Amino acid sequence: MRKRKGIIFMTLLSAVLFCALLITISLSPLADIGPNANQFGSSGMWISIGMVLVFYLLPLIIYWLGIDIMRFVLALFCGGGLLINSSIIVAVLVIAKFKDISAIYIASIIGLCLAAIIVNILWFFIAFRSPSAKDNPNQTVLP
Repeated sequence: MRKRKGIIFMTLLSAVLFCALLITISLSPLADIGPNANQFGSSGMWISIGMVLVFYLLPLIIYWLGIDIMRFVLALFCGGGLLINSSIIVAVLVIAKFKDISAIYIASIIGLCLAAIIVNILWFFIAFRSPSAKDNPNQTVLP
């Protein structure tokens, strides 16, 4: 039960961080790069946030209902989050090298990405750790 609560909490925290990242990027000068960038408050930004929440919450709700196999679907999304956040860090650093972007935007975007990476790595440890002796009353502990 403790493992299930940990997975649910870390998944929700990951979703919040990803949405915060989308909002932060839409507020930064990066939103002015390219025709498909989302401006803050635009319908594109809200659609992106909605899609992120659907991709996080739909499998999470199914997992919460007791279908444990959804943990592996969540793991795929978590791995995708690691890849996306790592890519965003590299992209922001490269773009900042060639475009004048305030350090506060760079720091906030990289900070959110690093926080999301840490949360996603912790998610894997929580979801796939083996149960300890105190969590499993049927297991005997040898001295």
